[in-house]
Amino acid sequence: MNGCGVRVPKSPKGTGLFPLPPAGRRLVAAALIPALLVSGCAGTGGYRQTYGSSSQARLAQLSDAYNRTLAEGCVAGAAVGGLAGGLIGRDWKGAVAGLLAGAALGCAAGSYMGNLQNNYAREEDRLNAVIIDIRRDNQSLAELIPVAQRVVEDNKARVAELNQAIAAGRISRAQAAGQLADLDASRSQLQATLGSAKKRLAEQHAAIAMNAHNADPQLANIAQEELARKEQQIQTLESELNTLTQLRSVDRVG
Repeated sequence: MNGCGVRVPKSPKGTGLFPLPPAGRRLVAAALIPALLVSGCAGTGGYRQTYGSSSQARLAQLSDAYNRTLAEGCVAGAAVGGLAGGLIGRDWKGAVAGLLAGAALGCAAGSYMGNLQNNYAREEDRLNAVIIDIRRDNQSLAELIPVAQRVVEDNKARVAELNQAIAAGRISRAQAAGQLADLDASRSQLQATLGSAKKRLAEQHAAIAMNAHNADPQLANIAQEELARKEQQIQTLESELNTLTQLRSVDRVG
């Protein structure tokens, strides 16, 4: 059991895809540990924080799940690279080289397009893969938006109450500002989610533009429709973030 509550099985001696001497095992472990920490622990911070409402806790869960996909790309790249290196090299040196190369591939800028080209030979198949990817993103965003809207409404009510308390002299502006830690946490979650969504949107734009030329026109239209839906959802989420930022401004509280 590791620190994230993940049980790590022990392999029987002499088993596995390729034998590793002690030095090799240590190097492979050193390469895998950061990846395992990312996949096993990334996104758990939101669950451990204390939130003022169930909607804020739910927002943290959904945002963490969405943002974690970028980190998991590094882990997947490292795992595949290590497997390929071990099978090709038949020794621990090949495994280590594969892990490092795989991690670099998984995290490198532009890897989205590279993965499409590596996994699909035909442009139409790549376009289908992008459509599936965008639809998955749209589903996540569609689930996230109403939760973000509830968080905004909760915080509007909270700020109004704090302003009334300030006006009545019950608390100072500094004390009121100190009671908005949950608002700040939600705003940070939305900022990270929007950053991930916009990054992926740009990659998907480029992927569609590159692979729609020789594909079925109907398929290309579907890709554009899904992309437009995602853009609209990102705009909606950004509007909610702007409202949270405005609520937290000095002019409102603190």
